[in-house]
Amino acid sequence: MCLNQRKKPIVTLPIGTIFLAIAIIWPKIIHPSSMPGQNWDDFLRGGIFGIAIGMLLMTGIKMRRQRSCE
Repeated sequence: MCLNQRKKPIVTLPIGTIFLAIAIIWPKIIHPSSMPGQNWDDFLRGGIFGIAIGMLLMTGIKMRRQRSCE
């Protein structure tokens, strides 16, 4: 069944790439001064990496499904 033809998966690709770039440059922007701050910093950076990877994987899956329907 081709239910994903109307959805445009390519729209989420730049958003996922932006999240990936933010996660990569995060240590150069944010410098926590305390140890609990470092833990939260690692937690937030890992969360941004997770969002980016998830969005990029979902974009690939949606693009594959869309191509198989054509």
